[in-house]
Amino acid sequence: MKSNYLLDDLLQRVGEKLQISKTQRELAEERYHAVSTWLSKDGDLFDGVEINIYPQGSLSIGTTVKPLSRQEYDLDLVCEINESYAGKDPIILLNKIERRLKDNEIYKDKVERKNRCIRLNYANEFYMDILPAHPTNSITDTCVMVPDRKAEEWKDSNPKGFTSWFNNCSNQVGKTLFEARAEIEPLPEDETVERKVPLKRAVQLIKRYRDIYFEKDADLAPISIVLTTLAGHGYEGQLSVNETISHILKHISLLISQSDKRIVVLNPSNNKEDLSERWDNNPELYLEFEKFVMDFKLNWEQLNEIQGLNEIANKLKKMFGENITNQVLKEQAIHLEKSRSNKNLAVIGSGLLVAATTEKAVAMERNTFYGKETDTI
Repeated sequence: MKSNYLLDDLLQRVGEKLQISKTQRELAEERYHAVSTWLSKDGDLFDGVEINIYPQGSLSIGTTVKPLSRQEYDLDLVCEINESYAGKDPIILLNKIERRLKDNEIYKDKVERKNRCIRLNYANEFYMDILPAHPTNSITDTCVMVPDRKAEEWKDSNPKGFTSWFNNCSNQVGKTLFEARAEIEPLPEDETVERKVPLKRAVQLIKRYRDIYFEKDADLAPISIVLTTLAGHGYEGQLSVNETISHILKHISLLISQSDKRIVVLNPSNNKEDLSERWDNNPELYLEFEKFVMDFKLNWEQLNEIQGLNEIANKLKKMFGENITNQVLKEQAIHLEKSRSNKNLAVIGSGLLVAATTEKAVAMERNTFYGKETDTI
């Protein structure tokens, strides 16, 4: 795929708008440490046993996405109790965690019982899901067992291992990108935009498209960890967000077409955990997943074929939301105008917008993104 550096810049900006802000993250960390301290001080609950509380999910891998219909983010924590799960009742553990939180004046009205965790609801801030866990064995690994109310048994998992696996996938970005970045002179007008590695930004955009696609019936939507896992498997070090999403969608489409049953998505750090198990009891969810992938792939291909600012803007609004698209279009226009005026905007082979003083940069053609005549800056 020919790299469209201005489109990729827009995609980076959309993802940046979707993620948890610095202020929100600091608040989450403050709440997280307070909950950790409260739980760890319960001598009856833990009886002197070492506990380790750590983030999991999008918070731990940097792929948080702003919800469409509410203000709260979902933040997931693991409360790992360093003793064997053997002979213990998983439901009793969940009940104990719930009781301990309700003993606190700050938390008691925020507590909600879930299937595998206890949720704290912070209005207009975030949901904090606390997942109790025990290590699977004494071997030095990160696999854990977690309680499940519906199954009334322990289930295999590995939140730490998943985080490590996904971060390793993200770091496949080729040497070329890092070597190029080392030579890039940052543009002052663009310093406020956080540039994530392509896979992490791609996951944010995939989840956002999922939320819009299933906005009217969110219960049919594939869960985030399934999409994140498939994205990690499909990523092969592409240098741009655009190319990354294209490659991931082709990968998932191929998996679907080659299977006469539902595809199985295992935790890559613990193959005893089937992340897609809910598709077994509700085949409709898998059919909706297939439709979602095909729709996303079709729209992504169309996005890369159309030209002209209005057409591209309209497509992005449908895919990722009107307000966010309008914001990033305005920001990019201001950035480009300043850079053009200063004659300091160029592009390197990976499609990144860079300072024109960079040795390997090529001066950016004027208005190529808009389908108009070109002129060097």
